Amino acid sequence: MSYPMIQRLKEQYKESEKWYSLRWHYIESCILKSYQDSYKQSGSEADYLFVKQFIDRLYNTEGSIPVIDVTYYSIDQIRMATVLFGLYEKERDPKYKRVMDQIYNQLKTYPRTEAGSFWHKENYPYQVWLDGLYMGQPFYVQYIKEFGEVKDYTDTLNQFANVRKYIYDIGKHLYVHAYDESRAMFWCDKETGRSPHVWGRAVGWLAMALVDVLEQLEGEPADTDSLKAMLKETVEDMLVHQHEEGMWYQVVDHAGEPGNYLESSGTLMLAYAMLKGVRLGYLPQQHAARGRLAFDGTVSRYVREGDDGEVLLGGICRSAGLGTNPDTGIVRDGTYEYYTQGEKIVENNGHGVAPLLMAYNEMLRLG
Repeated sequence: MSYPMIQRLKEQYKESEKWYSLRWHYIESCILKSYQDSYKQSGSEADYLFVKQFIDRLYNTEGSIPVIDVTYYSIDQIRMATVLFGLYEKERDPKYKRVMDQIYNQLKTYPRTEAGSFWHKENYPYQVWLDGLYMGQPFYVQYIKEFGEVKDYTDTLNQFANVRKYIYDIGKHLYVHAYDESRAMFWCDKETGRSPHVWGRAVGWLAMALVDVLEQLEGEPADTDSLKAMLKETVEDMLVHQHEEGMWYQVVDHAGEPGNYLESSGTLMLAYAMLKGVRLGYLPQQHAARGRLAFDGTVSRYVREGDDGEVLLGGICRSAGLGTNPDTGIVRDGTYEYYTQGEKIVENNGHGVAPLLMAYNEMLRLG
């Protein structure tokens, strides 16, 4: 199948900063990853230069990135550093390695739960959110793989195991959004510590983290059977809730309820994880058809041409979290109403466009 509108979106998106910002941020890191993957797959120098020029503009004349604050612990800050591995591999410029060292050294003192998982942020103490697995673990694993004197991945394997132990709701056979080990937050169940609802994009972050970390651990001294089982379980649990069009609802297990909607970003993250997982042999071959259905269903429902000829992806939850937003002061209470009505639905936000392009790369591999 040909996807000319997706190809147009890919070319248009990198031409201006209309839809993203020049910043050290996890959203932009995912956008850049989609172009890095495209470069590795197609050899497109234009895709590579888009990534390099973006990152280089974040550096000052001393060869550092001033906005990185190693005195502030936020797992979101880690994600962008994954982009530097590809640049360092090609350029061998020490400025890329210095920042990777800086980020890795922060992980040595990063605050953890009693069970050993990274806090989501220092202002979210003792909390583990599914998003954090994608923000921190791929960088952590890749750094050890590339530069570590000892290839020990036990910590990462344990942190994924903690997610399965504490965030998976056995009754629902699904992962909820987050967990508070302290049981102090108003949004958590005081017995389990879990948040109440299954947010599609949170599960998407986890699925992408699993498939990317598994790829990184190929050939490394690590027993990845638990991660493979976790990926398979995560995907197959979600397949039970896949809409006939191929998409998933914003609140996954409340299909058709008032205010709920088929959401792009979580669907596309799962499409990427499924397609890549099948390609690499971590998932059964039959799941490729469901991944393709998720991609095609999203494109059919939400990709359109705007009045100015620009290609737009809609149906994207702009943002979602738990507790008080440190930037806006808005209290995010984790209720069904919050997920379905408390955050805007937007077009061309990087949360959706990045996994669209990552899944598109996998679709091209399928032919």
